Amino acid sequence: MGGSGNDDSPIVVGPGSAGLPVELAFLTRHGLPPSVLAGVAETSRRNRTEPAREAIARGLIDEARFYRALAAEMGLAFVAQPPPLRPGGGHEAILRQGIAPTDGDARFRFILAPEGPALRQMIEVGPRNRDDIAVTTPRRFADALRLSNAGALAEQAAGLDAAGLVRDSARTGASRGQVIAGGLGVAIAAVGGVFAPFETFFWLALLLGPLFLGLILLRLAAAIERTAPDLWRSHRWRIDDARLPVYTVAVPLYRELAVLRQLTDALGALDYPASKLDIRLLIEADDTAMRDALAQMALPPQFSVTVVPPGFPRTKPRALNLALLEARGAFFTIFDAEDIPDPQQLRMAAARFLGGPKELGCLQARLVIDHAEEGVLPGLFALEYAGLFEVLNPGLLQFQLPIMLGGTSNHFRTEALRIVGGWDAWNVTEDADLGFRLVRAGYRIGDLPSNTREEAPVSVPAWLKQRSRWIKGYIQTLVTHSRAPMRLAREAGLAATFAFLSLVFGTVATALGYPAFAVATLIAYWEGSLFEPVGTAATLTSIIALAVWLLGSVALFVPPIVGALRRGAPDLLLLVPLLPLYYALVSVAAWMAFYEYLKRPFAWNKTEHGLARRRAPVADATSDAAIPLPPAPEAARY
Repeated sequence: MGGSGNDDSPIVVGPGSAGLPVELAFLTRHGLPPSVLAGVAETSRRNRTEPAREAIARGLIDEARFYRALAAEMGLAFVAQPPPLRPGGGHEAILRQGIAPTDGDARFRFILAPEGPALRQMIEVGPRNRDDIAVTTPRRFADALRLSNAGALAEQAAGLDAAGLVRDSARTGASRGQVIAGGLGVAIAAVGGVFAPFETFFWLALLLGPLFLGLILLRLAAAIERTAPDLWRSHRWRIDDARLPVYTVAVPLYRELAVLRQLTDALGALDYPASKLDIRLLIEADDTAMRDALAQMALPPQFSVTVVPPGFPRTKPRALNLALLEARGAFFTIFDAEDIPDPQQLRMAAARFLGGPKELGCLQARLVIDHAEEGVLPGLFALEYAGLFEVLNPGLLQFQLPIMLGGTSNHFRTEALRIVGGWDAWNVTEDADLGFRLVRAGYRIGDLPSNTREEAPVSVPAWLKQRSRWIKGYIQTLVTHSRAPMRLAREAGLAATFAFLSLVFGTVATALGYPAFAVATLIAYWEGSLFEPVGTAATLTSIIALAVWLLGSVALFVPPIVGALRRGAPDLLLLVPLLPLYYALVSVAAWMAFYEYLKRPFAWNKTEHGLARRRAPVADATSDAAIPLPPAPEAARY
């Protein structure tokens, strides 16, 4: 066979393969029975999946054997490990077409690994009997392409390419105007605090009181708002498999050996067609322990391991940007290493996206701490999460206001993610930033009443490291989105802008000022100036201070109490008296975050997982929590 030979005659299909799609028909000559292939073809037709992917997902043939058979059928060589590929070109387009030139290889000019329409086209009219073209598997092809373009991909994932440099990012820090305004504010407050401490406190209360009141009223309004009915369970809705699109699941991992088996079991239990799942385990290039552990595991076909090219900053959002670039799914979700999602969660999210408006760009599932009984700290964390995910988030979303997304179990339209440029790799609380960027781009966020069980830190030092990273990210988010206040208000709208400032600035300022406000209030109460102010300004600020004090106390307790009751966890109410101490601990974390923002703004304080001892096992997709199929297919579609 010479390099110039090219027989473009169609593949002759034997009589036993009549009626089979071309992606399966040739397999009859490679040991697979036509009757079995016919069953796969029928499932593929009924569920609207790619025939080859359906055969691989069902375990009829593994990926390596499929592409080895394809190479033999085409008269091409098969290489288990492709040679270096030529760098450059559109990464996503090359993956989709499954063809790339080699980088000066002596034997092969091109490497092929087609999927979907490209696979069908290659079988019908592709090259044959060529000794300068080789076939490999899509996984090996993607690995080789990623390796050859490591530098460019690392730059793109970090937002340092041309498109990323023009987007707002935490990378550049505060602008000159923000630094000047902040410096003047701190200087004036410092001088006033020395020469007129009580007057300074009054004026600060007058200026910041509306935002604090806004945060309080948002919490109280969300607690009063009734939750939307869960039609998924009450009406037993279950979307037909044929309507489900491909779903990408991205899981960033770094030194997570302790929870790796639990994670793969949880992802394997997802009730979603395997042929429509694109599960990507993202690991860093230097994490050899994770690479070795994953290499020894027999992962299902819907799993793939993606090695993130080395680069800076070493953050979770940088890895997610690479997954977004390569994602096959119309929808995209994120899980953390310790997560145990409800097996129905992807199916529920897909149903809500398909039944909702196009501007519904994101759904936030509900995070649950499942080992609250392990200690006081996990219990208080569980109480806080109950207030956030059962009360505050659903209530704000019913008012169509933005929320602070959790770092996991966010579900997105992949197109919306790509339009806003993915995640800010330099923001250590990337979810908070991304949620508001979606709102500014015209997208809505929705509530997804599906639980993801999580692990809380079990020690105070671990909790402080995690919470300080979150608050540092809130500071980065506030700085990033407030560089152009008028543009912010114009893009997001006044209501969403005020909600954003109340949630982000109010949370950070309240946490930082918790000790000072508490001490100042006690002093003012002790000397009587709080209730007997002198002068108009003092009277007005005293009214605001009293309103913040009284309503804030109510807002501190009501959402967690309501959330615990809605979640069916009344035992958590025993911890309610400890909430003031818990929020004092939040203040400690806030000051740690402020220091880190000044000294180490992009450092990622990783949370160690696998330390909890009382977590419940992974639920089976066929358990009572699952939604059973309705009796007639027509009743299942909507």
